[in-house]
Amino acid sequence: MNRNKKHVIFIIMIILLALSACSSGGDVLFGAAGISTETPTLISLPTDLPAPVPDTYGHIVFVSNRDGQTNLYMTTPDGVQQTRLTTTGSEDMDPRISPDGRRVAFVSTVNENMDIYVLDLVTLNISRVTDAPEKDASPSWSPDGSLLAFESFRDGNLEIYVVNANGSGAARLTDDPAGDSHPVWSPVSNVIAFVSNRFGNADILLLTSTGSISTLTTNPSPDSDPAWSPDGNRIAFRSSGELSNLCLIDRDGLNQHCLTTAASEYGPPVWSPDGQWLAARARQSAGYGIDVFNITDGTNREIFSAGIEPLGELVWSPEGARLAFQAQSGGDMEIYLAVVPTNEFIRLTSRAAYDGEPAWTNQ
Repeated sequence: MNRNKKHVIFIIMIILLALSACSSGGDVLFGAAGISTETPTLISLPTDLPAPVPDTYGHIVFVSNRDGQTNLYMTTPDGVQQTRLTTTGSEDMDPRISPDGRRVAFVSTVNENMDIYVLDLVTLNISRVTDAPEKDASPSWSPDGSLLAFESFRDGNLEIYVVNANGSGAARLTDDPAGDSHPVWSPVSNVIAFVSNRFGNADILLLTSTGSISTLTTNPSPDSDPAWSPDGNRIAFRSSGELSNLCLIDRDGLNQHCLTTAASEYGPPVWSPDGQWLAARARQSAGYGIDVFNITDGTNREIFSAGIEPLGELVWSPEGARLAFQAQSGGDMEIYLAVVPTNEFIRLTSRAAYDGEPAWTNQ
């Protein structure tokens, strides 16, 4: 009996060893404990996974006529909370956020006359800054938020003026019969870029708050829409004929060059908060979208969504990952966001009305 049991046990062990070898293809090695001593293969994870898109913050101020007249409204970046900011019988437009993000300068038309006002976003108090029978428009904040530059017809010609943000001390800075317009204050100094026709063609000039003027561009084609880099060292602009190029020039007038290689239907350029990117609405091969240029190497990234054609001026979010803009949708103008890293487009407004002219505050 014992001898027969030993034979049975021996046969079972032989069968188990054979089955184990067959199930592993005959390549498994067994150690003293009867377990595999084969080194496992490590699987490498991909290293090109996209970085997460940072969260955004602040609010978007925009213009709407959803309640029967054109006033200022504000929305959270997700479009959930939308609030009316101005309720007067005037027509309000062109909101411009102060450097600290707490106030909005805007243009309001009352009795067919355009003047500049300032809205406090905390208290919602409105103060009148200009009070002239002629057009006052295009407000631009000084870096410390104490002054506003603007254009005006108040002396019979379109010129650049400056005024304290409380409405006192208005002063004329330019005086040329050809006309000066569209002032844009440097974010770091008392220098203002503006557009002038004084040389027979639209050029970009610089002036200080004391009235000292210097010429920046003298190109054969008209130059317009100056935009300061966040550090104040460069200015982006459109160099336009029937079509336009997007160009850069140093603050001292040197190193002028274009980021675009061919003229096309480009909108006004806007700088990212870190100064590394320049964005503009553009005509692309598949329609209209947004071109985003890398300032360092000049490469261009096209972002678009079929059926959404950006219009007006773009505005960057405070963290620099999104662009707000207006676009037609179903016969109405609406506010959209484009998430630059992911090419995602998000509709923020959906009223049967005009919603446009977004301005992003960090508050």
